[in-house]
Amino acid sequence: MNTNELISQLRKFVLIKSGLRNIDPAHCKTISEYIFKETKNYISETTVKRFFGFAQVTHKFSLFTLNSLSQYVGYIDWESFCKGKKVQTQDEDDVWSDLRIRCRAITEASLVEKKNSSGIPFDSTANRSFLYADFDYFLKNNYQFTAISAQPGQGKSILLAHLIEHFFFSDNALHPKDIVLLINSDTIIEIIQNDLSLKDWFNKEFKFGGVSELISYFRKNHTERKGRFILVVDGVDQFLSNDTYFKILTDFLLGVEESNFVKIVLGLRVNNWVNMQPTISGSAFLTNAWYKGLFFDNDNGTNVPLLNKEEILFSLSHIEKRAIKEEDLHHGLINQFRTPFWLQVYYKLKKENNTIRLDNYLICFELINYFLENKIFLSKDSTEKIIILKEVSSSISKGHVRHRVAKEKILSTITLYPTAYQELIYGGILIEEKRLTTSIPTEVIRFLNDDIYTYFLFLQLKEKFKFKPDENFFKEILTIYSDQIDLLSLMLNWSIRFCINRNEIQALKQIFKLPFSNKEKNKAFDFICDVAVFELEKTGSNFNSQTIDMHFIDIMVMGKILSQNYKEAIKKISSKVVNDDVQIMLNVIEASNCIIDMDEKGLAESMHLLKRHLKILHDLFPINPNDLILYFYNILANKPNNGKTLADKIISLRQQIELSNPHKNEELTSIEMISYRLVLIVLFTNKNYEECRNFLEAILKKFPNIFYLRSSVFSSFLLIMITQTYIKLNLNKQAKRIIQLLDKVIDENKTYFTPHTKSAYIFSESKFS
Repeated sequence: MNTNELISQLRKFVLIKSGLRNIDPAHCKTISEYIFKETKNYISETTVKRFFGFAQVTHKFSLFTLNSLSQYVGYIDWESFCKGKKVQTQDEDDVWSDLRIRCRAITEASLVEKKNSSGIPFDSTANRSFLYADFDYFLKNNYQFTAISAQPGQGKSILLAHLIEHFFFSDNALHPKDIVLLINSDTIIEIIQNDLSLKDWFNKEFKFGGVSELISYFRKNHTERKGRFILVVDGVDQFLSNDTYFKILTDFLLGVEESNFVKIVLGLRVNNWVNMQPTISGSAFLTNAWYKGLFFDNDNGTNVPLLNKEEILFSLSHIEKRAIKEEDLHHGLINQFRTPFWLQVYYKLKKENNTIRLDNYLICFELINYFLENKIFLSKDSTEKIIILKEVSSSISKGHVRHRVAKEKILSTITLYPTAYQELIYGGILIEEKRLTTSIPTEVIRFLNDDIYTYFLFLQLKEKFKFKPDENFFKEILTIYSDQIDLLSLMLNWSIRFCINRNEIQALKQIFKLPFSNKEKNKAFDFICDVAVFELEKTGSNFNSQTIDMHFIDIMVMGKILSQNYKEAIKKISSKVVNDDVQIMLNVIEASNCIIDMDEKGLAESMHLLKRHLKILHDLFPINPNDLILYFYNILANKPNNGKTLADKIISLRQQIELSNPHKNEELTSIEMISYRLVLIVLFTNKNYEECRNFLEAILKKFPNIFYLRSSVFSSFLLIMITQTYIKLNLNKQAKRIIQLLDKVIDENKTYFTPHTKSAYIFSESKFS
C-alpha cells in the first residue's frame, strides 16, 4: 500500500471507532473531542475536516496528527499502523495473498466495530478460553461448519472476537497463515443498501463469484493455497426474522461445496439456531460436516456457558481498576453477573453514579431498573412494549418452571403490536423458544431472566394499588407469595426501594406490623438502610436531606441496632439531614452506636455535635441524653463521673413515668424508646440493678401491654433487660418466668427480634440449664 491508500484505510478505521457509517462536516467536532478523550492529544476540528476532505489540504498531515489518529484506532503510532497494513505480497498473480489482503481489511474493520460495540471496554472482557481447545479441534478436523449459539447478552460476539484474535491475529497466533473473513451486520446492511446480491458483493470484494467458486478454484490450484479459509458470519440475527433472508442463509449453507480447507462459523441467537435445525438435519452433508462442540447444551440450544467466578472477577477488576475478590461482592451479584450483559449495565451505571458499591444488595435492583428504563421506558413504542411485557408476566402460571408462557396465549396482544414485539425479541428482553418435550412441539415465550419477570410483576402490583403503598399493598404480597419465599423476598425489596424512592417512608412500617417472618423483617431493615443511603446521595431524589422526617426515625428506632448497615446509614444520613430535631435524634442514635462499639473517638465526635443543641435536647427528650452519653464517655476515657447527679435525674424521670396513666403501645414514641434504652444501659453498666428493676417496672406500668408490641425490637430488648436484671438480683424464679415468656415471643411469627436478641435469650437460658 502507498501512503494515500494507508491514509484512506486510517479514515475508515477512525469512522468505525467513532461509531459512524458516514460522515459530514458536523461530525468533525465530535471526532476531535473523541480523539482528545481517548489519547489526550488535541487535534482541531479544522484538521479533522481536512483529514476527511471537507477542507482544503495545503500541506501534508503532520506526524503528530497521524500518530494521534493511529493511537485513537488502537495502534502505538503511525508507523505501527503502516506496518500492520503493509501485508507482504508475493506478486499480483498470487491469488491467495491478494485474498488475504482483501479479507484482512474487512476483518480488521469488523473487529474494531465489535470492540467498539462491546458494553464494557474490550480489554475488560473475559477471553472465555474454555472454548479454545474445542475451536482448535474444529479447525484441525474434518468438520466444515460450526455455530456459536447463545441467548442475547451472553457475549457470543465478543467471544468470536477473542477467538479470531487468539487463533489468527495475535503475536503468538496458532494459525497465522489462515485467512479469516469476519462479516458483521454493517457489511450486510451495506450489501442491502447498495442493492447487491451476496454473489455480486463477493465478486466485487474478492474477485470470486462466491464461496463455492473460491473452493473450486483452490481445489484445482491447490499449490496456491497456503492455509485454511475461515468465514465467520455474526450479527445477522436481526435479518433472519425475515423469511427471505433466512432462506438466503440456509441456501448458502446447502450450496457450499465439501472442502477440507474452508471452515464456516456462524454467530447465532438460540431461536435462529433452533429454526435452522430442520435444514441441518434434512441434509446429510450438513449433518456430517457440522460440529456442535463439547460445550453444547441440547436443552437450552447453546454452547456458550454462563460466566464463571474467575471470569466475572477478571472483568470487574479491570472495570474497577483494582483487584476484586469474591468477598468484595454481594453474593447475589455473582449469579447476576454470570450473564455478561449485566456487567455492561453495571459499567454504564457506574459511570453515571460512582457511589454504587459491589457489596450492596441494592445494586442488583438498580441494575435491573437502569437496564429496563433505558431499554423499555425511554425507547420507541414504550407504551406498546410495556403492554406486551405485562401481558407476558400476568399470563405466566404461578410457580411455572423458568417462567414461560405458550405463545398462543398472548398471540392477540402480539398481533396488535407486531413492531414492538419484534423489538423486544431483537433487544433480548423476551426470548422465543421451542418446547420439544411435549407431544406436539410448542412455541413458548419467556423473559431474558427471572429478574425482569419479577420487575413486571411488581409493576402490576403498583398499578393495582394506584402507586400508593399501604397496609393492603403489603398484605397482597403476603397473600400472593406466601408459598414462594424467594419471590416474596424480591417483591418486598422492590417495595422498599419504591417507597423510599417516592418518600413514602410511613408505609414501610407495615412490614414490621404484618406477619412477615422475622428473617424477612431483619433483611428488610438492612435493605431499608442501604436504600436510604443510596437515595440520599442521588441527585433529584424525593428522599433527601430536606424531606427526612420522624417517620424515618421511627423505623430506625424499631430495628436492629447492632446491624452494620444500620450504623453506616445513621452516620451518613445524620451528617446531611436539615431538620434539627431529626438530626439531633440521629446524632443521639449514632452516639448510642458508639457506646455499644466502645468507640471513644466516635463518642467524642457525637458529643461535640450534640453540645450545639443542649436546649433542644433538654426540650425534646424526657432526660437529656447528653448526660447519659457523657457518663459512658467518661468511663471509656477513664475520667471521673458525677454519679449522684445523674442518678438523681434518672430517679426523677422514673418517678414521672410512674405517675403517668396507662398508655397504649401506639402512644410509645421513638424519643421515649431512645431515652429508656440509654437509661437502662447506664443503670446496668453501673451495676445499679435495683434501680434498673424499678425503672423497668415503671415502663411496664406506663405501657402495661408493652410485651404485646411485636413490630419493634424494643419489647424484646426490655425482656432481655428484665431477665438479666433478675439474674443479677438472684431472683431466679422470676427470671425463669421471663425466659419462658421470651421463648414464647420469639417463637411467634409476628414478633420482630434480632439475632442479638436470640443470642441474649440463649445466654440467659443457659444460666438455668
